[in-house]
Amino acid sequence: MPGGDDPGDEEIEQTEILQQVEAVDTYQYEMTQTIETPNGEETVVSEGTINESANRSHVSSTTDNQLISENETIDVEEYIIENTMYASIDGDWFEMDLDGDVWEESAQLAAQTDFIESGTLTEDGTETVNGVETTVVSVEATDELKEELESSRDFQATGATVDDVSYELYVDEETNYIHGIDADLTMTSGGETITSTTEMIISEHNEPVDIQLPEDAETAEDVEDGEDIGDIEDAEDIEDANGSDGNESA
Repeated sequence: MPGGDDPGDEEIEQTEILQQVEAVDTYQYEMTQTIETPNGEETVVSEGTINESANRSHVSSTTDNQLISENETIDVEEYIIENTMYASIDGDWFEMDLDGDVWEESAQLAAQTDFIESGTLTEDGTETVNGVETTVVSVEATDELKEELESSRDFQATGATVDDVSYELYVDEETNYIHGIDADLTMTSGGETITSTTEMIISEHNEPVDIQLPEDAETAEDVEDGEDIGDIEDAEDIEDANGSDGNESA
């Protein structure tokens, strides 16, 4: 969804968009995130259903690693019920209690709040997203926005710094619902340059959803936050594979 028609430079208010982000309780999304490093490329394709008031989410994702050292594909089913995450990695179920503000960090739409509040919003034309006419809203990469990213758990864990940010929202002209998000990040970690590209489509705003934990998850193996999960990947990486870093979705 890059760019829009008839670009402009009209600065717009954040308030109405933020109000609608807070007003959306249930929604679905599709997201593709590609991370390029000197050692290769990782692509995560995911579909999610969120019910914030019920504190329930379900995300299915496929991670395709094309690295110098290895090539592999990982399928993950993730449920978050209240403050507990249940994840099935290639058919094996694991359970982990999550710390912190789980729903601010894991709900993709709510995670956009910091970006909207920290940036300068500019109207940049129109584009149709998933059949909906939207206004393209560009978010200026201010120092405050970069600091918000670098203060997130994922950035702090790696020590990465943000070099550049390109961030666009696709906002319904009538409802102010966000229907699409594009984000490009350039980062430096350990002296190496890493780029991240994210495209997300959000739909079914405030429509009924039914998220039920599968029976197989009831016998999931308990793990601690950050503890290794077998030889597959550690618990923190499960969240990353499903885009729960919210943003960062970027």
